[in-house]
Amino acid sequence: MPMKKKAGCCAFSCCKERFAVFCAVLLIGIAALILLLLSHNVDKKITEGDRQALKVMLQEAGYQPKLQKTTEVFDKEIKDIRMIQDAVLKASPKLLKIPLKQTREPQDLLRIEHGQCSDRARSIEKGLKAIGFQTRFAAVFSREKTFTPPATMTIDSGYDLRSHAVIEVLTSKGWLIVDTNSRWLSLDENNDPVSLAELKDLPDKPGFKWSKSNQGEMYWIFKAPFTYVYGLYSRHGLFYPPFTPYIPDINWSEFIVDNIRG
Repeated sequence: MPMKKKAGCCAFSCCKERFAVFCAVLLIGIAALILLLLSHNVDKKITEGDRQALKVMLQEAGYQPKLQKTTEVFDKEIKDIRMIQDAVLKASPKLLKIPLKQTREPQDLLRIEHGQCSDRARSIEKGLKAIGFQTRFAAVFSREKTFTPPATMTIDSGYDLRSHAVIEVLTSKGWLIVDTNSRWLSLDENNDPVSLAELKDLPDKPGFKWSKSNQGEMYWIFKAPFTYVYGLYSRHGLFYPPFTPYIPDINWSEFIVDNIRG
């Protein structure tokens, strides 16, 4: 009997050791995953290189190269927002994406002279932040397809989701959508801002009347059912360093706070 009791204790002790090892490995794995995800955090800070590139964009577009907000008056805010949008679009006249695994900051857009919506969105975001606006990056997805990773995390494939990237900017009257492919702002016929949340729930999107001050058309994706995610810069991880495939490029603060707050 004593011998059996001792064997039982040894077995129990062995199980405890194995469980402790399992927990340690699990914790290390979780920590490594968190560190990997955090390594893909997209920083929203404005660098000196950003400022210099934005000033050149403004100057080449015919504006004063001053990175400062004019006033809190709404009409003046809209003028400043259009200025940044126009300068970025003029700096990247061709709609052609910056290759994968390359940086896409304002200085890159200025040097390469082309970009797609997500590339331009980054420069518009930094331009608006540089002159004092609060912004949030929004990845917009058509609801015609369902997101099923990993297939829809790839790009340029038959499984690719139809998507768009825009910037929402906080004005004195509320959140406003700044398009990245045309000179279009989400101003209604009374020149009041319409947020992504409001646009998403409009009952008659194609028939809605927008401001005549717009020089461009509303992007097609907004005319049908869509959804959006704040803070998601890429779902494939190949737009920002360290360029790890299938690890999304995300600004975690914006992703967590703004998707909850709306």
